[in-house]
Amino acid sequence: MTLKTRHEIFRIALPVSLESAFQLGLGLLNQVIVGVLGTAAIAAVGLANNVLFIGTLGFNTLAAGCAILASRAYGRGDLAAVSHIASLSLLFATALSLLLSLPVAFLASPFLHGVGASTEVVRIGGPYLALVVLTLPLTTLSAVSSAVFRTLGQARLPMLVTLGSVALTPLLAWLLVLPLGLGATGAAVAALVTQGLRGLLLCVLLFSSRWGVRWSFPGLLEARQILGQMIPLVLPLFITELVFSGGSFLFALLFDRLGTQALAVFQIVNALEGLFITASVGLNVAATILIARFIGQRDESGLWHMARSIWRLALMSGSGFGLLFGLMGLLIPLLYPHTSPQVQSWATLAVVLNALFQPVKVSNMVFFGILSSGGDTRYLLLSDVITVFLVGLPLAYFLAFGLGLGLWGIFLGRLLGEELVRISMFVWRYRSRRWYSLEPSLAAEVT
Repeated sequence: MTLKTRHEIFRIALPVSLESAFQLGLGLLNQVIVGVLGTAAIAAVGLANNVLFIGTLGFNTLAAGCAILASRAYGRGDLAAVSHIASLSLLFATALSLLLSLPVAFLASPFLHGVGASTEVVRIGGPYLALVVLTLPLTTLSAVSSAVFRTLGQARLPMLVTLGSVALTPLLAWLLVLPLGLGATGAAVAALVTQGLRGLLLCVLLFSSRWGVRWSFPGLLEARQILGQMIPLVLPLFITELVFSGGSFLFALLFDRLGTQALAVFQIVNALEGLFITASVGLNVAATILIARFIGQRDESGLWHMARSIWRLALMSGSGFGLLFGLMGLLIPLLYPHTSPQVQSWATLAVVLNALFQPVKVSNMVFFGILSSGGDTRYLLLSDVITVFLVGLPLAYFLAFGLGLGLWGIFLGRLLGEELVRISMFVWRYRSRRWYSLEPSLAAEVT
């Protein structure tokens, strides 16, 4: 790996990882604040956040699609196309996310009850979900704007905006949850305010920047052409993320079936793991953008050099942050003093178990970016259907309830059935060289 290659990767990866880790760190702090309300509040807010997670991951694929198309255009030196893609993507993605979030906001409690949540979880989580789901259009706006900034090589600006706006979240959450007595709902209000500030500021900065991108909505014919290129690229990614995040929600329901304490353990582990695995998420974004640039430039040797370099960094990053994640388990009694000793003990052991799989998880995350940059999104969808629904969930159910391993069966089923099978499928596809093609036009590249 050359110094120039490392610089290109880190220029995108480090700001993205810092931004994402900072957001999740504040999310963890919010969970600690909510945790003062007890185990039931942790379980309810965590389950509601899993619902939001489905929408967030799903609509983030629109940002990924925007990044891929814009990066290919940027690789060709066509800033006018970048402006058109950015403008259309922002409008399209925000409108779609708003259409999804409004029904969930009005039917939050019936939805949680309908998926099998306990009465106590619905009572706390329903009002929280009704408000926090309205952050979805705002986070989508931020994601698309940030994707365009990163395409232009300006990853630090969205990071700084995120650090400044989201830093208000724990302060507002503490004020609304405790002194003002709004309970878990106060944390949702805090998230709504700060995500709104972030999304609007990023959008304004993007189209008033000095990097050549302007609000330039394409004509009807060109808009149809861009959407015709984007939808075949994004739709499999969108379904893939729904499958993955929907699977995460179903795993949460399996834990809920074991009781509130088991569900609380799952939410605690998810919150802590998210902080450390997200520290490597910038490598996924760097893979998507940089490899798409080489495809736009028709540089096959550069493409493979970049892909190998990012994978090596993924293995190192996953190992290092995995060790830190495992050590973090020792702090659970300090972070969640209002939970039972049983919850604290289970969560500590579960953190260690999941930490062992961090190099595999980070590698899977990076391969997702590599394969999607080449437009191989249908294979990504196939891999998630197989690993989540055909292997992971059935194995977790069998180990937990068939063999009586309880929550450990669910954790093992997910790690063995999802992560190990997924990395096998991704490595095979990567080495097959069938995940990309160097075409002379953007339309041909996408198809």
